[in-house]
Amino acid sequence: MARTTSPQHRQALGFFERHGNVHIYVANLIGYARVAFAAYAFAVALSSPGRMVTAYWLSFVCDELDGRFARMFNQTSTLGTVMDMVTDRVATSCLLCILCVLVPTATPLFLAILGLDIFSHWFQMYATLVAGAASHKDVHSSSAIIRTYYRHRLFMGACCICCEVLYLSLYLLAWPQWRAAWPVALPPALAARLPPRFAPDEVPAVALLALAALPGTVIKQVVNVVQLRTAAQRLVEYDNKRDGRRRG
Repeated sequence: MARTTSPQHRQALGFFERHGNVHIYVANLIGYARVAFAAYAFAVALSSPGRMVTAYWLSFVCDELDGRFARMFNQTSTLGTVMDMVTDRVATSCLLCILCVLVPTATPLFLAILGLDIFSHWFQMYATLVAGAASHKDVHSSSAIIRTYYRHRLFMGACCICCEVLYLSLYLLAWPQWRAAWPVALPPALAARLPPRFAPDEVPAVALLALAALPGTVIKQVVNVVQLRTAAQRLVEYDNKRDGRRRG
């Protein structure tokens, strides 16, 4: 005997498939939650570091989940893609601005990183648009480091995570209670190699976390510089081709 499916059951199944209401795609609902977590994180950033970091990491987890669910349920959308990209840039920008407030002596460095991030991604986005690509991640670059970065998602993900870990670690180190949390004793061999004034008996675990994330963060900034340069070259090539067609 054939089993019948109720209209409610069919509707529930349809929710987890590609349907006509893009606004309530599962991936986009996760994207909205990501924005809400990020907004809350920055609302409490200057008063509650524990809640800030918790909310920010929940937002970061949503960033990982939205793409997975979009592919799982065939619910990829332009709305979701743009929301993901813009939330990335806004979240990073806000976090760097918070660091400028908490660590004013490093403001020039944080602003330089912020400016590079915005310049690089906006140039890359426009280069992608004129090339007719679907994503700024599928632009075929002449640069080996850019190709490696986008073709190896684990490498790209590790660099992005390193950036977040470093920025959040620096944020926590700006608070006295976190600088004193979970002290780790330096190995004697390492302490002996350091000048006495720079050789504390213990260092915060958060500082070691920041140090571990530094190489990946540096690689990400190098990628941003190269990406900015190659995107600018693509825009110039586009202008030259367009002018050539006009003259022809």
